Amino acid sequence: MTMMLRLLPFLFAAIAGPVAGVVAHAGQAHAAQDGGAVPPPLIVNVDADNAPFMSSRAGYPFGLYPAILRVALSRCHDNVRIEAKPWKRAFVEIDKAHAGIGGLYKNSERLARYDFSDPIHVENVVVYYRRAQPFEFRSVADLYGRKVGVLRGWSYGDDFDRASRDGSIATEEVSSDRSNFLKLKDGRVDAILAVEESGRANLAAAGMLGIEPAGVLLASSPAYLAFNKTAAKTELLGCFNKALLEMKRDGSFKRIVRETLGE
Repeated sequence: MTMMLRLLPFLFAAIAGPVAGVVAHAGQAHAAQDGGAVPPPLIVNVDADNAPFMSSRAGYPFGLYPAILRVALSRCHDNVRIEAKPWKRAFVEIDKAHAGIGGLYKNSERLARYDFSDPIHVENVVVYYRRAQPFEFRSVADLYGRKVGVLRGWSYGDDFDRASRDGSIATEEVSSDRSNFLKLKDGRVDAILAVEESGRANLAAAGMLGIEPAGVLLASSPAYLAFNKTAAKTELLGCFNKALLEMKRDGSFKRIVRETLGE
């Protein structure tokens, strides 16, 4: 009896080995039938605090760009992950070629580092000021010498960005349009910049009286999907561009815009 107990582990190994081999072979065959192993995830980050275009609701990416990215990229890749993160962190990850960014503006600096898709959507950037302290706005030069609230990590075009860097415009960064509108209401900045749809939503909020938009836009800025050039995603971006066209033809693009922006 003692001898039998000692032999049991060896008997089990002799039986289990071939069975495990059969199971593993069956799993590989099943994977082959399904087209192989699941590819590594394609991660695309969006801003966690830029409603209605992109934001986070209980950790889930929500808004126009996440919705469009999910549909279009699912036609190009089998394992897509859209993640909502602080804008600054999104830039850290694209600069390390760990992820792409959705809803990004172009500027000369970014064009040197990133590959871009066709435009996803065009955002109109508006200058807002207090009715009690109005000023005429026609161009970036009209903001010289003023304190202007902007969003952290955003580009507002080469002219504005240059004026911000050289001190011609004193910019103060925050993480959300809501914070900027509150600062403007309290007189802590002379003007703020916000995308038109977000501006309308903030002006409709309680207590936001006495704030007006300038009659001339600062910029009309297309937003794109982008990847670090070292990530070699030009083929994927070509597929994404094709998927965008297909969505516009089949009506799914317009439906998403209507559902997320109310247009």
